[in-house]
Amino acid sequence: MSYFSQFLIPITGIKPGKYSFDFNIDESFFQHFEYSEIKSGEVQVHLEMEKEERLIQFHFSLAGFVRIPCDRCYEMMNQQIGGEEDLIVKFGNDFHEESDVVQVIPENENHFDVSSFLYEYVHLLLPIRRVHPEDENGNSECDPEVIKRLEALPEHSEPDPRWEILNKLKTKN
Repeated sequence: MSYFSQFLIPITGIKPGKYSFDFNIDESFFQHFEYSEIKSGEVQVHLEMEKEERLIQFHFSLAGFVRIPCDRCYEMMNQQIGGEEDLIVKFGNDFHEESDVVQVIPENENHFDVSSFLYEYVHLLLPIRRVHPEDENGNSECDPEVIKRLEALPEHSEPDPRWEILNKLKTKN
């Protein structure tokens, strides 16, 4: 049995109504995605599914943490994540995406795989800037050696001359 079979939601043979599923996403999940910047973590997912005659509504609730590299020192850190996402699946003739939240699948499909959506939702919950938090004294928890090197870098007070050339082009037009 494949690791990802746990993320296959049965959609045929079940009556219209509400159903719940719970998943635990861990290191095994992220290892299956070769280019993922997330290497491990513990994310609990609660999925509410409401099946109707011609569509299925999914509501995902995610909470936990993932291990990602710090943008400042590149040391691994735990990043807390949490949020909710909705997905609507319609039945049609073939697979296609109508929008970010609406998917169409063939009517003869027996299961719906939510693993790729979970992967996407976890990544969408990451903050844009990912750095170690500060301790209770206001000091960064980044690698102290990297912080010393960053502080030793000279400040650039002169603008990059390439920008001046671009600004001249901008003012001509």
